[in-house]
Amino acid sequence: MKALFNRQPYWLFAVLILPIVAVVLAACGGDEVVEKIVVQTVVVEKQVPGEKVVETVIVEKQVAGEKVVETVIVEKQVEKKVVETVIVEKVLVATPTPKVTVAGRAEVPRNRTMIMAGLGGEHPGAFTDVENFNPHSPGISRSGFYQAATEGLWYYNMLTGEVIPWLATDFEYASGFESVTVKIRPGIEWSDGVPFTANDVAFTLNMLLENDKLNRSGDVNLWTESAVAIDDQTVKVTFTQPAPRYVWDILTFRADVGVPMSPKHIFEGVDDPSTFNNYDPDKGWPIGTGPYELVSTTVERKIWDRRADWWAAKTGFHALPKVERLIFLPGMNEITMAQLLITNEIDMAFSLSVPNFLAVRGQNEKITSHHRGEPPYGYEDWWPSGLSFNVLRPPFDDPDVRWAMSYSIDRDQVVKFGFQGGQVPLPIPIPRYPTMQKYIDAAADLLEKYPTLEANPDKVAERMTKAGYARDKDDFWVKDGKRVEIEIVTFPQHPSTTAAAPVVTEQLRRNGFDATFSLPADFVERIFSGDATGFIWGHASMRDPVQFLDGYHCRLQRPIGEPAAYPNIYRWCNEEFSDLVDLMKSLPVDDPGVMPLYLQAMEIYFRELPDLTLTSIIITLPMNETFWTNWPSADNQYIHEGFWHRTALLLFLGLEPAQ
Repeated sequence: MKALFNRQPYWLFAVLILPIVAVVLAACGGDEVVEKIVVQTVVVEKQVPGEKVVETVIVEKQVAGEKVVETVIVEKQVEKKVVETVIVEKVLVATPTPKVTVAGRAEVPRNRTMIMAGLGGEHPGAFTDVENFNPHSPGISRSGFYQAATEGLWYYNMLTGEVIPWLATDFEYASGFESVTVKIRPGIEWSDGVPFTANDVAFTLNMLLENDKLNRSGDVNLWTESAVAIDDQTVKVTFTQPAPRYVWDILTFRADVGVPMSPKHIFEGVDDPSTFNNYDPDKGWPIGTGPYELVSTTVERKIWDRRADWWAAKTGFHALPKVERLIFLPGMNEITMAQLLITNEIDMAFSLSVPNFLAVRGQNEKITSHHRGEPPYGYEDWWPSGLSFNVLRPPFDDPDVRWAMSYSIDRDQVVKFGFQGGQVPLPIPIPRYPTMQKYIDAAADLLEKYPTLEANPDKVAERMTKAGYARDKDDFWVKDGKRVEIEIVTFPQHPSTTAAAPVVTEQLRRNGFDATFSLPADFVERIFSGDATGFIWGHASMRDPVQFLDGYHCRLQRPIGEPAAYPNIYRWCNEEFSDLVDLMKSLPVDDPGVMPLYLQAMEIYFRELPDLTLTSIIITLPMNETFWTNWPSADNQYIHEGFWHRTALLLFLGLEPAQ
């Protein structure tokens, strides 16, 4: 079998760039902010002439059926290797860390400040939402408002399955799951001192019902008929249809989702909440219930300082966080983040490829990760990756073509060459969480019938021939004079997806598909508009498979020419499949009727294969122990370390000063 990557240059991106980066980083060491003299020892190996030697060679020949032994005398010059050690002194000048000061605020020492760089990959180089703090706005970045100033009614720990009551204490569904009554924790206050009550919850849900331009308005409208405050601590939500998952789907903060509550006393005076930016420093806006307040917002950084009057500390619900100042920096390239980690100028970064993480750790022993610097290094995210298609565009509307492309992909090679072992192939786009493992195990028989991880050129040919294709003179699949062409787009910089693109592209080309890849800045726009024929994206799931399966629902399918209705960016529809998903959503997550419905839906999914699972998303997120300890880890999973997620407040509350 030919070695992988001996025809096209695509592999250079994944295989050569990252080791080169590691070499470059090796020169970026030094954590003292001073000028210093470094004595460097250089070992040089030289070739020098040696002496002539006489060598006797005995040769055994076969002559006329007899063995003849012949002795040959050879005189030759032998080169000698000499190792020479050179001592070099050179001056390295480390760049001082600039002090971050805020006008009118007391200076916060570095060892009480937490600095994070790169917010989930968006806004490279600068923030574009400097004065937008409307939590329901599509344009708000993940730069502190959700994480530091906003709190959830409940939090969910996706790594352990723990549900953590916060602004709410309890809930009770009515018989038949026609409504839910939620109890609000007493003593909660907005940062301006106004009490947070059930009125704020009811107002927020009704505001989303009435404004379809707001984030999560579609989900709220699907399930919510009305929300009414019974008293200050009690809100009743009536459903449009039985909704046994409402508290989880709508009211619980986990990863990037969950509806944030807004202050009624501010938003009720707004004419158009979709254009309201919720920012006025003179009025103390934005306000929130969380322990941090905004003190500075620019294109370069967003700064949040701890509030001494946080409601949770006043009521005894939770102590004040030890982190006094949070600084969020915009997205940046890995080299820059690596340098800042080495010199202790930042505490966290989203995120690093495995070689770069190891290079940084080699320069700064205080850098750790979820698995304490050991493989697989990072934590497993809720967003397994896949190669997806706009299935309304031929030939990707043909399941045989999609299956042929799946058989073209060796996921083990994607992990080895693309991620240097930092990911895991997955047969189903479901993360391997304790709550999810039973669904992976239950699909074992289906996976025997539909081997989604199998790489098999013979089956590629079988499927493509069945679909009416033949190889042309350049060995590409062609039908009616037209090749199967696909351009794969994905994140310009995402250590858990970007590196897969060149490897998958080369594998597809080897199996007869005219594939290319690109990393355009507008890749999201291309996907949502339907212009992208192929893309590497993720699948959302963390407690049960409903969220992942609902991403293919027919109600979300849009024709070519219309923007995609997220999360059905695949534009795939199967009515029988959608009916099964609806039945699953009508049952509580722990109902025994869920599993049979899941397996029926998965039979359709595997048969049609609307997109191709690639790997897990294991995020190698470096954490710096120079100033902070008690970071989340595999043996301390109080929450995961995604500082851009809505659960990040629990991370900030869990950290302890190292000094």
